[in-house]
Amino acid sequence: MRHAYVVVAQWPFENLTDAGKITSCCTGGTENHMGIFIPWSTADEIKTHSERGVSDMSARNKEHVAFDYMMDSRPRFQCYTNKAYYGPKATVRLYKIKYVDAAAIHRACVEVAHAAPRNMFCYRCNALCWCWPYPCWCPDSQTVAPSTCVALTMRIIARAKYGSDLAYTSDVATFTSLGMNRWSCCGHPCEPATLTGYSPHRGVRALIAAGVVDNNPIEGFEKAIQHCKDGGQEAALGSVLPLLVLSASMSRA
Repeated sequence: MRHAYVVVAQWPFENLTDAGKITSCCTGGTENHMGIFIPWSTADEIKTHSERGVSDMSARNKEHVAFDYMMDSRPRFQCYTNKAYYGPKATVRLYKIKYVDAAAIHRACVEVAHAAPRNMFCYRCNALCWCWPYPCWCPDSQTVAPSTCVALTMRIIARAKYGSDLAYTSDVATFTSLGMNRWSCCGHPCEPATLTGYSPHRGVRALIAAGVVDNNPIEGFEKAIQHCKDGGQEAALGSVLPLLVLSASMSRA
């Protein structure tokens, strides 16, 4: 299985947009963004994400691509080296998406790019009142319900994991598919009622708790590319340690 990753990024406060600065102040200066990273794309995937309608120019013919809400608030593929977006001052941590093939994640990203939902600033308000049960605004897209970068990432993973497009329009379906707790007065009073209730920091903690992503983040895109190439064997020494002990014992025999 080829793995994709959830990207959680943080920029220096002075590098944020005005909307980003307001959000950062309201969320305690934690991480600013969540997206998707897909390394080692196949030839067919490269051809698909190089199409003008689904990608930024930086992603054309590139093997390792990210999928994010861009500066115009529409989601598209881009190259992880796009200095106008991540840049050298960004702190980036990547969490491996478990039990989902990167090919399925890529297909879901293509669908979302064609749907072109807009990340409106008002969608972030739910993160300040997480238990509010219903979004009080109309969706920008008929295909994708109101979504921040966190909510969109969760919808993509749920769609890729279970193959149902209900994840795009139903928050309940996404909560259920990913095994995440949802707000209830008695059961989970401190959990969000909608996907837009998650900040990037809180969202990645929820994905870890639900077992959707790996608990050990990788620092930086380059390490994730190598990690994926190596088959995710970051704990190789631990797995062969008993063999090393046995080998030493045999050599002393």
